[in-house]
Amino acid sequence: MRSSVLAVTFGVSLALGGCSGKGISIPHSEGGPLVAGNGDAGGTTATGGDTVTGGATATGGVTDTGGSLLGGTTAAGGATATGGVTANGGSTAAGGVTAAGGKTVGGGMTATAGTVAGGATARGGTIAIGGTTSIGGKMCAGFAGITCQIGQFCDLTTGDCGKIADGSGTCASTTAACLHVLSPVCGCDGQTYGNDCIRQAARVSKAAEGACPATSAACPADVSQITGWPCTEGLICEYGTDPRPSCRMRATCTGGTWGVTMAKCVSLPPVTCPATREGASGQTCPTQDAYCTYADLTCQCTNCFSGPVAGCGGPLTWHCAIPNADAACPAGSPLLGSACATADKTCTYACGPGGAWLCKQGAWYTASGGPCPVSSRRAKKNILYLSEAERKRVAEDLARFKLATYEYRDPALGERRYLGFIIEDVPGSSPAVDRDGTMVDLYGYTSMLLAAVQAQGEALAKLQTELAQVKRRLHGAMTQRPQ
Repeated sequence: MRSSVLAVTFGVSLALGGCSGKGISIPHSEGGPLVAGNGDAGGTTATGGDTVTGGATATGGVTDTGGSLLGGTTAAGGATATGGVTANGGSTAAGGVTAAGGKTVGGGMTATAGTVAGGATARGGTIAIGGTTSIGGKMCAGFAGITCQIGQFCDLTTGDCGKIADGSGTCASTTAACLHVLSPVCGCDGQTYGNDCIRQAARVSKAAEGACPATSAACPADVSQITGWPCTEGLICEYGTDPRPSCRMRATCTGGTWGVTMAKCVSLPPVTCPATREGASGQTCPTQDAYCTYADLTCQCTNCFSGPVAGCGGPLTWHCAIPNADAACPAGSPLLGSACATADKTCTYACGPGGAWLCKQGAWYTASGGPCPVSSRRAKKNILYLSEAERKRVAEDLARFKLATYEYRDPALGERRYLGFIIEDVPGSSPAVDRDGTMVDLYGYTSMLLAAVQAQGEALAKLQTELAQVKRRLHGAMTQRPQ
């Protein structure tokens, strides 16, 4: 960014050495050479023109008490060492283009000037560490939501980081060439940048001067510290000891900003817990949705189940979490955002979205638990295998199912005929019908078909054995007949 420098022209009549001199025009921009007019002591003199002590002299020309008292171009330099145009001037009271001459002292166009808070900038045009300043330029964001032009971003006030409602900033360039000068600053994304210019090029507002504080954990120990904590995109920090995960307080980093969710849940009912989790599991319990916690694992008092078909019914019993079978995983699900040691390690605690924990960047992140393992042995108990007679009985039950074709009343299901069975035609309690008697249990129905196939296979194997025996007897009888 370049600062516009005003070229000031003074028309002054000088009386030099008693001679009748004509008025001279002294154009001066950024302390250029003084051009003398028609005068016996003017022109280009031994001590004038571009002079050390002459030109417009220290006590003549536009004097230190005359001319433009606070005008001129430089504070202590410019074209002359002690002369120039003013003793106190510049474009501002503290300097024109520079504080001590040349172009810059520590960078930029001015050390403290420019146009007070704009122009080149209050903190220095192109600053000592490069870039475009963080205080200059057009105001952005705020209540009006003012946007910046292409190639700029809205650099919020230092420390704001989006925490202040309707907070404002200034438009800063993201395309300036940055000097390789080390002057660390902490960005609102929790990253340390080598200097302010590099931070702005990354389109990140500044959290604080200096490097970001080193942290040994991804989340602070208490949610009250979250506003000043580095925000890592997608990180969730979970707080509290409520056994219901949906009732815990969460701080989520989204778009570089922390958002805190305060769950609204009813209080847990009082309950006397069994001595151990093993002792509680499957036993009757007194109150719906009461909880007992055993180390990292919990037991819930409920008559609801989630698989293989979700539903509720029957007596209340303790449903207890099972320790994770992977020795490299915590027994129970840890708090999101808490520390972990093995990168890319996934620990599954429930099926479906959010049912697994992924160790990433030293903290636990939420991940998909994949399909529910309801067909796995570890999801079942009291397993009893059907005998041959029981499989035959199931096959016989299935054989009694009446097959029919039908149409659905709902037009959305299409005007065509379907093939199947009607659950009211199924005798008694059948595995092919779900618990509430309104839908087909496809898993149970398919298992009945499998039982029928197995029973038929066993019957066929018996027939084949008997046929082989008949063939052997027949062959023996044929070989023993007299010729």
